[in-house]
Amino acid sequence: MRRILFLFLFFTLSIGSFAQRKKPMGLKAKATQEVPSEGLKLFKSMLPATAKVMFIDSVVVPKSDFLRHVPLSKESGVVMSADTHADFPNQMGVYENGLGVRRILAKGDSVQSQLYTQTKLGDNWGEDALITDFNDQLYYNQNYPFLASDGVTLYFSADGNESMGGRDIFMSSFDSDKASWYKPQNMGLPFNSTANDYLLAIDDLDSLGWLVTDRRQPKGKVCIYTFVPTETRQNFNSDNLDDKQLLSYARLTSIKSTWHFGDREAAMKRLEELKKRNQEKENNGTAMSFVINDHTVITSPSQFKSNRSRQLYKQLVELRQMEASLQTTLAAKRKAYHNGDKTTANYILKAEEQLEQYRHDITDTEKNIRLAELQ
Repeated sequence: MRRILFLFLFFTLSIGSFAQRKKPMGLKAKATQEVPSEGLKLFKSMLPATAKVMFIDSVVVPKSDFLRHVPLSKESGVVMSADTHADFPNQMGVYENGLGVRRILAKGDSVQSQLYTQTKLGDNWGEDALITDFNDQLYYNQNYPFLASDGVTLYFSADGNESMGGRDIFMSSFDSDKASWYKPQNMGLPFNSTANDYLLAIDDLDSLGWLVTDRRQPKGKVCIYTFVPTETRQNFNSDNLDDKQLLSYARLTSIKSTWHFGDREAAMKRLEELKKRNQEKENNGTAMSFVINDHTVITSPSQFKSNRSRQLYKQLVELRQMEASLQTTLAAKRKAYHNGDKTTANYILKAEEQLEQYRHDITDTEKNIRLAELQ
């Protein structure tokens, strides 16, 4: 699973505790300008652990609406702003999972913000609950959350004593036994920098990830880097790099220099296919097409004759979403099994049974809708 890279980083970076630091300022766009000393200290301490990752593409977009430019698959969820009319300093990020039943959201303003969880109950969202495990004095201005497909790995950005400068990306995992989140860990290099790093999101279905940062960007702009997560963490220990070369990878000064780390052509093809799927879904909008018989096709829930049909159709949509989500997770588990992780065998067997049940339920629900309409 793609999050293995980051779990490895979680443990390697948590071995040593970092000294308390004052909040550093962000790195300006020009390399000749001074970098905060405290941020540089943290940067240098993390330099040897720089991750070896292939970055395949990048695009510069307006900072004010960068969330809509991150091409996540619908199965991986949605990243959005809680208020599209808010100015950028007061913009609060929201992540909603692919099933549309769980959210991680930031609440607050430019002075202080924290992360909350929210669950959908029926047709309505329940009360939001503060994630109290994240010390808002160490990780303040928490924002732009993203929850991985495993449902327990959370990425978010924050300022704080453990940031290199401005915002850094942090990762935490949920401990189901204790019902609490682990202490967030800095994602290190090259995901973070002495500038502002806003968002990290991973699409397990397409084996792609995105990093949003304003390093080396003019005011009002951010760069969205597309990268390929690795199954296990890789570093440069055996590459015999000199300091200048390692520093270049750490700062992500040239994505082209990372292309020999993997199959960029295949990754670019996956990216284009993902964008094409997203465009097709956007073009279709919320339109529906449910065939009753040769003479009747329902294109809106309001066209159903009975309330029962409308309720059944709602159940059908939810079943299809659950099927799609399970297929995504199952594909990741099968790949892990193929790569030698035999511990996924039991999960795969149970998931295949559940998938078959979903398909059976979908077929039955479709039949019941047609019967209800033809009565």
